[in-house]
Amino acid sequence: MKADYDSGGTVRRARLFGWAVCGLIALGLVWAMGSKILRVSEARALDATRENLLASLTALAAERVARGQAADASWLRRNPFQLLRWESSDYCGELQEQQLPQAGCWHYLPVRGWLLHRSRFTDPEQGIVAELRVFQLQAVPKAPPGSTESQDAVISLELNQVPAADVTALADTYQ
Repeated sequence: MKADYDSGGTVRRARLFGWAVCGLIALGLVWAMGSKILRVSEARALDATRENLLASLTALAAERVARGQAADASWLRRNPFQLLRWESSDYCGELQEQQLPQAGCWHYLPVRGWLLHRSRFTDPEQGIVAELRVFQLQAVPKAPPGSTESQDAVISLELNQVPAADVTALADTYQ
């Protein structure tokens, strides 16, 4: 009779252990899916802000061209958020050269004329280079190269990614 009670206790402990293992697996899956959702959501928000900035800058340049006032190359050295007079909810201001950007924020680096975004949801083991997305305004000139028109006149702007070597050099200043 004692053997029957011992096997029942063993079965109960085995069931409890099985449920605990299943619970840990489920918790791991929920954590993995949640972190992936956060990374994708942040990447989409970053792309949406970048595309909004680019579309707004293009529209502003087109308005000036339509009025006969071509934009000039000085726009490339100005903060795009201030140029457009609107700020994204995740814009955290201008940075000085050695100042570390806040995670989850857009910043303008006036010394270099770059826009940068530091991700909040990246793997810390990848380092700060993986966290940074850096963009630079580039002009679409009004006059083709070699023409006699003013080379300072700009018909539109592009927001292109800064080369990886420059981003790595910037990240090295933060470490």
